[in-house]
Amino acid sequence: MKTGKSLEWQALYQKAIAERDPEQLPEEIGRAEAAILSRLKNLREAEADEPERRAIEDALATLRALKVQHFPGWK
Repeated sequence: MKTGKSLEWQALYQKAIAERDPEQLPEEIGRAEAAILSRLKNLREAEADEPERRAIEDALATLRALKVQHFPGWK
């Protein structure tokens, strides 16, 4: 079952990857990353939800790729 926190990071992630305004993109990525990191912390404290952990890893990789693509100096 999806929890509110699980749905929250996913919604913010979807918003970030859909953002087309380059001025808004860093803020949206930051919000998504913060929600993902918060969720990871909660997952460490609770029983592992392996499918969600894999989805989080994929989401973080996609956000990193967006940063590199749109902000060439980003590492």
